Amino acid sequence: MLCYALGHQWNRKDALFGGQNIKILQTEAACLSRRRKNRLRRLFFKTLFITMAILIALMLAAYGVFAYLLGGLNRTTLDESKLSVTAGLSQNGKITNIALFGLDSRNHDYEGRSDAIMVASVNGKTGKIKLVSIARDTYVNVPGYGETKINHAYAYGGAELAIQTINENFNLDITDYAAVNFDSLADVIDAMGGIDLEVTEEERYQINAYLLEGEPLRESGMVHLNGPQAVSYARIRKIDSDTMRTERQRKVLECLFEKAKDISPLEYPSYIRKFAPMIETSLTNEEILELVSVGANPNLTLEQGAFPNDYIQSTGQTIGGVWYYVYDIDQAADMLHEFIYNDVPFEYYGLTEEEIAALESGSTSEGTEGENVE
Repeated sequence: MLCYALGHQWNRKDALFGGQNIKILQTEAACLSRRRKNRLRRLFFKTLFITMAILIALMLAAYGVFAYLLGGLNRTTLDESKLSVTAGLSQNGKITNIALFGLDSRNHDYEGRSDAIMVASVNGKTGKIKLVSIARDTYVNVPGYGETKINHAYAYGGAELAIQTINENFNLDITDYAAVNFDSLADVIDAMGGIDLEVTEEERYQINAYLLEGEPLRESGMVHLNGPQAVSYARIRKIDSDTMRTERQRKVLECLFEKAKDISPLEYPSYIRKFAPMIETSLTNEEILELVSVGANPNLTLEQGAFPNDYIQSTGQTIGGVWYYVYDIDQAADMLHEFIYNDVPFEYYGLTEEEIAALESGSTSEGTEGENVE
């Protein structure tokens, strides 16, 4: 108001004469400068507001598309109070544990025994994904049913009881899961163009013996497997053990993981539309979006493990006429925690720093000797 008054109450001709009027000129110039700055400031905040509004609108639109694409997922809800969640495990919420189930169902439903059981641990900060399979014949206590095979839990009480069984036996905090039928897995693999694996002649024979559809595999060695062939490969167990079977399953998933890393973000909608109807999950859209964002981490890596393994004593026992894998579940739980939360590989579990250093030194020496031989 002062600037406005000064600009209208003095005569510009008079201002040219006299020191007092010179001061008035200086005051008017300062006022004009302030008005210009105020206009620029208002323009800046207006532009910022409009820009933010546009960004928010775009984000909401993108989320709307994302939510629409995920609408094809088979959704379930779990009663967390029944999951026996171990509290206080997550480190500032950066590690999320999820149960993965591969179901032995040929009817495109989500009932029956879980033929594959895995714990996926996703570290949102480091970009590490750890995948640990649990042999389906593992001898555990299934709440309400007593000691039996861990894969019976899913058949007895679905994902809720299966997660409760994993949490109680391995002291974990799993609250969500994803399940896929093995017949759907074949479709997933085909949609991604198949996988390349090293297959022995004995494995090739078993693949063809249990192939449900499609062309038989005609060669061994490094071969390209289509969906049905890869699923048949993942089911093989008669030529060795259930441990090797879980290893084959992890190899298939590792191949899919590597192929997924090469998918362009522009192709995500297409793959989501294909895969969503094949999956049952309790994860919300927001939770899935958080997990997907881990895929953008440039340090994204996949580490794998299994129970039983070479670093924990286990035996195959027949109890009540049924064959089981029997090992110390408490020790396995501790080993799993060290792997997930402290980055201790299974092969280093229980070792001192000196023993680990000696092992690593030996590995380095062997690698150097190998290079010298060449």
